[in-house]
Amino acid sequence: MGKLQVAVLEACQRERVWPAKVAAAVSAAVEFAIAEPELARLLTIESLIRQPDGGQRHVRMLEHFAELLRVDAPQDRRRPKSTEQALVGGVGKTLADHLRCGDAAAMRRSVPELVELLLVPYVGRSEARRWAARSAAQIEGRED
Repeated sequence: MGKLQVAVLEACQRERVWPAKVAAAVSAAVEFAIAEPELARLLTIESLIRQPDGGQRHVRMLEHFAELLRVDAPQDRRRPKSTEQALVGGVGKTLADHLRCGDAAAMRRSVPELVELLLVPYVGRSEARRWAARSAAQIEGRED
């Protein structure tokens, strides 16, 4: 999980405002999964299927990224930890599905949807959609 944590933290550090950090974190996680599919499978799929540690690796990963989501969230908009873990779990499940299919392009195209998913409970639908559109534009710029 260390490589993924570093990639996400470095992406977040390049941004100043919290929604941009969330978008950068999602994009970094997706790019990590594309670049390191075997390691990403280990973190998202194998940690649940094989559960050599009783699923604790997966739980720690969810808790870590949920806390990362929480730490910079506007204090008056923070959600219960269980909600944040569910949101992060939804991102992980989506990435795991794309990893199973082996479709890196579809995984990359899911970034805006995942950004919106994570941001809606905090900033509302219209603001979340603006950040999702910004993510989509960045992806389009990368594909050219």
